[in-house]
Amino acid sequence: MSKSQFIKLSGWAFILGSFAFVTILGGSIAFAGSVISSILLAVGMLGMRARYRDIVGGFGRNILLIGVIGMVLMHMVLALMYFGVRVLSVIQIQALEGLWILLFAGPAVLLLALTLFGLAALRSKPIARLNWLPVFAGIWYPVLYFFLAGYIFTNNGAYPGQYQTAIEMLISIQFIALCVLGFILATDTPQEMATA
Repeated sequence: MSKSQFIKLSGWAFILGSFAFVTILGGSIAFAGSVISSILLAVGMLGMRARYRDIVGGFGRNILLIGVIGMVLMHMVLALMYFGVRVLSVIQIQALEGLWILLFAGPAVLLLALTLFGLAALRSKPIARLNWLPVFAGIWYPVLYFFLAGYIFTNNGAYPGQYQTAIEMLISIQFIALCVLGFILATDTPQEMATA
């Protein structure tokens, strides 16, 4: 696969990842949506890294890779925790009650890296237009995730249902921004790369 084909494919992976991301609101499919969106968004971020690596500089280039590696490590830790919990006693499992929020950390790690890449992009302006979009597309879920994690840990595992409308609105904003960013990535292949 050529570099330009990978970049276009990664843009479409970003768009599909945003659709999988919306399923985080979907109850029984939420965890599967978190994992699938993490994988697709990681492919999209690797495509962004391939496309803008020479323009955005070392920090922007490396933070995207660190985000992908961080997501992979997070899922490995979650798998180890899952198998570890299976052997714990009921008393020990009750002590871990609020830790379910960790299951949704994969997209938070990736999107935080996307936000930091966006800050680097504001300075170097690698995208033809809308250089603020990576920050806008990345910031909402990490802020929401860390708010929810703090709330859940300080309220004995209780979910903040009173904020459900705001949560749904932020996830919807994130979805639209990720779709637009994926579309830009899928269509932003320079002429010299397309003919190579």
